Amino acid sequence: MRTEQENTMNEIKGILQSEYGIAANDITSTTGGWSAAAYKVDGCPSSTGQGDGTADTYFLKVYGKKRTSVTTQLGSLDFCMTVASWLENNTKLKGKINAPILTKNGSIKAETQDHVYLLFSYIDGFTVATTPLTIKQQEELAKIIGELHRHGADMPFDFSKLQETYEIPCAELMKAQRKMPQKADDPLCVYQQYDMLMHAIEKAQNLAEYAKSRQLAHTLCHTDIHGWNLIQSDRLILVDWESIKYTPVEADLFTLWNDWYWGDTHWGSYWGTFLPIYQKICPEYTVDEKVLKFYQIRRHIEDIEEFYKQYLYDEMTEAETNEVISCLERECKFLCTLI
Repeated sequence: MRTEQENTMNEIKGILQSEYGIAANDITSTTGGWSAAAYKVDGCPSSTGQGDGTADTYFLKVYGKKRTSVTTQLGSLDFCMTVASWLENNTKLKGKINAPILTKNGSIKAETQDHVYLLFSYIDGFTVATTPLTIKQQEELAKIIGELHRHGADMPFDFSKLQETYEIPCAELMKAQRKMPQKADDPLCVYQQYDMLMHAIEKAQNLAEYAKSRQLAHTLCHTDIHGWNLIQSDRLILVDWESIKYTPVEADLFTLWNDWYWGDTHWGSYWGTFLPIYQKICPEYTVDEKVLKFYQIRRHIEDIEEFYKQYLYDEMTEAETNEVISCLERECKFLCTLI
């Protein structure tokens, strides 16, 4: 009887052959993210596929449709990837971002009953992850974000479905009190930190009203800029464009502001290097610290909400459950420092 891993590999091989015309010689599981599993694929395009038939290396992302954390993302996946492809082909971002390889019939993704597949060219390099950015990397990132923020209104797309609403994603957290266990020593920090979380949500809502009142100009933003989405090859490359939004630029800039890089303040500030380069590309930008603070707080609330939903609804192994709890604890810690 085949194991689950064997079934997965066979399904992947079948998708690569039927949808992309690629005969997979080797498939290796590699680091992905919370939303998708990831594989490095060594394969050879056939005469019915793309390319000239020589061996090549690919990066495959596989989304499980049943995962709570990807439901919303999958709804806008085609559109976001189409936008990323346009950016790759029509702007100075070419070679600095990754856009998907189309299927044989020109589709952005391949799909089965249970999974969605995105295929990319493999980037020869390493994920920056938690390594502090060098000065050169900070400069490169400022140029990438600055170029991105020059686009939006000039693009042939209707961004109304990706428009910023300033909503705070916290529906499950707001219901958490009714689910609180009787034991005071329950390990889940959502119960232990409930008062702090409610205070953070209230603060985010107040800041959202302020941001709305500013009537800030909107442009195209990546909205998920951090070390796990940066690959250092012969240049810095920004990947994972599944969360594109049409929103104020602060939705990207909050990561770099106020001695804060994804919560790890001990790394020091990138703002002093980043901002002058960014403002050369986008000279109209003026710093609004309250809007930047809104995006910092909202992002932590959003992550806590998503991890909490995984804890409540997803089928996970004991190790996966423990990792989700660890992530919840980390995010609550970071959020507490902001309020």
